[in-house]
Amino acid sequence: MRRNPERLAWVVLLTSFFTCVSLAVAVPLGIRHYILYASVGQNVTLEVQRRPLRVTLAGRGEPVAIAEDRADIPEHTIVATDSTAGRLVMHAPHAGGHVIATLQIYDNTEIVLSSARSPRFSASRLPHKVALEVRAGRVRISVSSDDGRSTIVEVHTPHGTATLTEGSYAVEVNQQATHVTVREGLASLTGETGSTIRLSAAERGIIGDDGLTTGPLPAARNLLINGDFAAPLEEDWVSYSKDIQVEGESGGEVQRTEIEGRPVVVITRRGVGHAETGISQQLDTDIRDFSFLQLHLLLRIEEHNVPVCGSLGSECPVMIRIDYKDSNGADQQWLQGFYSLPDTSTPGNPPFCVTCTIRNDHLQVPEDTWYTYESPNLIPLLSQDDRTPTVVKSITVYASGHTYQSMIAEVELIGQE
Repeated sequence: MRRNPERLAWVVLLTSFFTCVSLAVAVPLGIRHYILYASVGQNVTLEVQRRPLRVTLAGRGEPVAIAEDRADIPEHTIVATDSTAGRLVMHAPHAGGHVIATLQIYDNTEIVLSSARSPRFSASRLPHKVALEVRAGRVRISVSSDDGRSTIVEVHTPHGTATLTEGSYAVEVNQQATHVTVREGLASLTGETGSTIRLSAAERGIIGDDGLTTGPLPAARNLLINGDFAAPLEEDWVSYSKDIQVEGESGGEVQRTEIEGRPVVVITRRGVGHAETGISQQLDTDIRDFSFLQLHLLLRIEEHNVPVCGSLGSECPVMIRIDYKDSNGADQQWLQGFYSLPDTSTPGNPPFCVTCTIRNDHLQVPEDTWYTYESPNLIPLLSQDDRTPTVVKSITVYASGHTYQSMIAEVELIGQE
């Protein structure tokens, strides 16, 4: 090479040329790849609904008891419940922080937040992605889009994987199988053997311990219309205020708005003396052949100034009433109340509605926190003296008392024949 300087010059020149061309191509491609595929962690918060939750944070071996809401939950965190309950909320990491997924964790459940990632740059076409592991128990998952960007949630269980798109889902895991029910949306279930089924709204599927999938099967149906308040309230619900005790005082107001990127109904009143404010939907649904009926409610109590639910147990900041007919044709009612302000006096206000035929204990919920309620099967509870329910006439959600502010995000009455 030293004896032939021209050859050396050509080698240096060509090497430099190809290096320059390679860099000219590789650097823009590398930048483009980074912009399109780089990801960043989502903002995940843990809401405590019934305390305490057993939480094992990533990198820490021992679980700790969490009694208050907590932000910045890292990936690989384990949340376990016994007779407690909580909710994980995934927010988009960019300005605005819209809620893109929620995970309601019921009692006797253990889950792992495996990952929660979103594209770092708006130019990326990739979806938001959340990966969860449900080891045992029951969860309810809501998946939302964010300014045109879709969200995909992968749920891994001991039996297989469920891939969920925008919608609402219930997942239950026991030793024998994984059960997935689609309220709204589309889901894909894959067993350990590779067997796959696809589910649409009002369908359910099962992944057995043999890795095989079963379905689609008919799911229980929601008897209510617009129970998530996605459509204008007046299309399916009737707002009202009544029983204003003091003349000239406000009867309260009902307003549909958006909180955390989702539609909610806010029931508000500031006044003296009693009043009732709420929404009602007429159903007139025959349930004679139903074997299962369950009420689902997502609520939040901001404030109220009557301890518990008043001296007669009838002034709760959130009350839900089901009006129905029994097999004798008689009109009946079933009520459930919720409150956040306890009564420290003695003997104190009663924990149930004194004037009601069915005296369910009111439930105390944390103030200023979303709380999910799911009733037991109502068919046995509505069957009084062997008089079974025949027709659900209406459902009413309301606040009662003096001053109150409450929010309702979901109301479902799930029935199955």
